[in-house]
Amino acid sequence: MFSYLRFLSSYAKGERGKIALIFLFVVLSQSMSLIEPFFFATIIDKFMAHPYDFATPELFFAALTKIVLIWIGVAFAARTFKNLQSYYVQTVADRIGIRVLEHAYSHVLALPMTFHSREKAGEVFRKLSKARDDITSLFSVIFDKIFQNAFSIVVVFGIVFYKSWQMGLALFGFIPVFFVVTRLFNRKIKRTQTEINKINEQLFGSSFEAVSHIELVKAFSSERQEEAHLAHDNALSHLRLQKKSVAYQTLGFMQGTVVNLARVVLLWYGAVLSFRGLLSFGNVILFNFYSFAVYQPLYDLGDISTKYSEGVAAVDRLKSVLDEPVTIQNAPNAQKVEKIDGVVEFKHVSFGYGAERDILKDVSFRVEKGKKLALVGTTGSGKSTVIKLLLRFYEPTSGEILIDGRDIKSYEIESLHKRIGLVLQDNVLFNTTIANNVRYGSFDATDEQVTDAAQRASLQPFLAKLAKGIQTMVGERGLMVSGGEKQRIAIARSIIKRPDILVFDEATSALDSTTEEAIRTSILEVSKGVTSITVAHRFATVIDSDEIILLVGGVIRERGTHKDLVAKAGEYAKIYNLQTQRHQAGIALGEEV
Repeated sequence: MFSYLRFLSSYAKGERGKIALIFLFVVLSQSMSLIEPFFFATIIDKFMAHPYDFATPELFFAALTKIVLIWIGVAFAARTFKNLQSYYVQTVADRIGIRVLEHAYSHVLALPMTFHSREKAGEVFRKLSKARDDITSLFSVIFDKIFQNAFSIVVVFGIVFYKSWQMGLALFGFIPVFFVVTRLFNRKIKRTQTEINKINEQLFGSSFEAVSHIELVKAFSSERQEEAHLAHDNALSHLRLQKKSVAYQTLGFMQGTVVNLARVVLLWYGAVLSFRGLLSFGNVILFNFYSFAVYQPLYDLGDISTKYSEGVAAVDRLKSVLDEPVTIQNAPNAQKVEKIDGVVEFKHVSFGYGAERDILKDVSFRVEKGKKLALVGTTGSGKSTVIKLLLRFYEPTSGEILIDGRDIKSYEIESLHKRIGLVLQDNVLFNTTIANNVRYGSFDATDEQVTDAAQRASLQPFLAKLAKGIQTMVGERGLMVSGGEKQRIAIARSIIKRPDILVFDEATSALDSTTEEAIRTSILEVSKGVTSITVAHRFATVIDSDEIILLVGGVIRERGTHKDLVAKAGEYAKIYNLQTQRHQAGIALGEEV
């Protein structure tokens, strides 16, 4: 338990003043609540058992009224402090939950691409959201239940043994039995809850993925299959919930049996002591009131243990994410850059996903300021990996990557990314306006800058057809715009950064010939005077590059200008001629427009 408390305390540093108030309100509210039974016992022993000890009725009523008024005042104060306690517990618990979610989310965003390529986004965010909810509940349980009840039990323990050690032994003798029963079932509940969390994360992840790829699902009419997956995971979760419910109900039954037996024994023993003259009738009632103060919190242990088990299970699952190392981060003396020349150099760079998957092998090249480099090759040749290494999505296994003669590890990652514009084959658009999608990554850009970037990316003819123009919503994942329009928005998004290096990773490969040529024209226009690296598998789209590198199996096989490579009549020329023939045949057959 203490390890989990330490974990939670790291998120509660800004709330220590409020937590101190919570402790104070717990002590005050519970102390006053535990004083109330004394008034009841006093009324029984002094006013009901011996009413004729008062000289006159007036004195009886005066004394009775006084004690009742004091009792009302104490009860009012107890409830006031209890309400304040509940308010601060809820406020602090929610703020801690928010901090947990924000910290975990930041950590996930900082994790390397190796993590994101391995994990399902839906499962990860299910862990984070579940952790926030359960940790919020756990914090509330710690103060509203665990600390509050522990304080009550300790105070009652002192009072009871002070009043009658015999009744103290009778009252507290059943507690060890209660804890043994609770511990046995609590382990099973925690284990089952961990299984439930895992299944629900899988369910959430699969469902999230299906909705994220709804076009594919509909295109292959896979709705029934996805529904079957959901039903299967739901059924597994339901079975575990049933198992948990059985354990929980059994725990409640066993706890209730122990508590009821204890109360009956306490009342019987109190009657025996009263008969022997060792305990007044009022104190017998007092002890029975205090039995509620002891056994009710213990009886609540069923709910407490469930909430605690869920919170602990959620923390364990969350820590599995937080324990993932951030392997790519800024060096201690990383330099923030405002402007770079854009000279890119790879020196003997190799990279692989473990020993069994070599992607790049001893790759070296240099791109001078303002020049255009093209990386071509078949699928899996390592072209896109070069871009990922340049952006530090991954670290090379060996070799160096330099910009302006400095290792990119010496640059601050965020500021370096601001100097690099990126256009992908499948660019992500958010379900917001076109303007906001253009502004993404340059959030402080003015409307004039957004409009200028849209014009330079040749978006105006498209925007002119829209009633709301650049303020039009693009739909979930950009479903309401075509592939070519999506690419132009992505180009505008890169232009608005005013980058020193432009990267195009298969930016036109998914487009028809007419749209591809239009986008290529836009790319050529925006690339003027800027260092650019283009990844392509269609060789015809990069023939005007200053240098073309042919990658085969992660190795540079040929390099040079398009003219030189065709004249060489090597692998590049063979692939280029084959692509040209297929393209011409496609046009002849009307397959491409």
